[in-house]
Amino acid sequence: MKHILPASLALLMAVGCADLGGSDEESLDQGKDSPIIGGSTASAYTEGALVNMLQNGRVVAACSGSVIAPGVVMTAGHCVAGFTGWQVRAPFAQNQTSTASAGETFDWKDNGSEQVDPNAHDIGLVYLSTPINLPAFPILAGSPLANGSQVVDIGRINNGTLSNSALFVSKPITVQDATRSGFAFDYIATEVIESGDSGGPVALPGAATPHTLVAVNSGAGGGTEVLARVDLLKSWIDGKVAAHGGGGNNTPPPTMPPPPTMPPPPTGCSGASEKEPNDTFQTPNPLGPSVCGTLGGADTQDWYTWSIGGATPYRVQLTATGDGAIAMWKNVNGTFRQVTAQSNTLIANTASGAGTYVVAVFTQAGQTQSYTLTLQK
Repeated sequence: MKHILPASLALLMAVGCADLGGSDEESLDQGKDSPIIGGSTASAYTEGALVNMLQNGRVVAACSGSVIAPGVVMTAGHCVAGFTGWQVRAPFAQNQTSTASAGETFDWKDNGSEQVDPNAHDIGLVYLSTPINLPAFPILAGSPLANGSQVVDIGRINNGTLSNSALFVSKPITVQDATRSGFAFDYIATEVIESGDSGGPVALPGAATPHTLVAVNSGAGGGTEVLARVDLLKSWIDGKVAAHGGGGNNTPPPTMPPPPTMPPPPTGCSGASEKEPNDTFQTPNPLGPSVCGTLGGADTQDWYTWSIGGATPYRVQLTATGDGAIAMWKNVNGTFRQVTAQSNTLIANTASGAGTYVVAVFTQAGQTQSYTLTLQK
């Protein structure tokens, strides 16, 4: 069994905390900082949280986390045990902040060790004094991942530098069951998390929300990282969420009227091909009547933008050779609100008024594929 160090940045813990020394729409907010190892700004993950830990009223360490309900933040157990208070910031959810004086773990103890305990679940919960509200809260996995599945790690460290304003998401990595390595409650993967990323969410890849969280960052060392599995504690977490205000506003959207009748979408690609880089909503390509693109490998999402002059019917449709899907947001007074889709490949509505939109074309599983994206208005 390897000696895995927790991925917090703390004064006495090398478990991954950081040493500080002192309609049917949802939001999408921008981030401006740089990535964790091999990653990018996690602006699509509104649940991502910066977690500072306190002892006797003084900030002494830093971790990452995820807002899983208005009153509950999930993080690593070693970011909860032994601390007396927490400061929480959700930088991509209108930069909302809260504090906490109560938290608990399932079985993780603060025993002073600088190594991940393979006999405990490294998951903890922090109970907020004031709520942090999200358009949609993440889903917690209820079953294990198959060996070879891909996930993304999210945390607050940029190549060794602590961020107090953003979190970063890794490229998709492959995970395996860690039981054979001596960590029966974890997944194991190639190391990409850094000290301070502990507690950050580990999610299934893809741009669509709500995201599915399968683990939290636990510890790393020697090129290997372990990720504490969420599915093993889902019943316990669900019970604690229910006891602390409930799970928020993840209610199914109302039944939508059928999309407006329009001519069939054009076939083929009559517009320009995509131009890289267009991997974030800050760098979209203009969307004309038709555009061709490709996805695959590290290129898991492409972004486009278009505008409309008034209350006019429109139709955005994707045709892909793989598992490609689309999601779209409208800029409403400076805030991006997600537009309800009819399916993973069709969004057809009548605009409520003039506005600018951004569209993400993405692959959930990283499949290599070509696609055609069409716009009628």
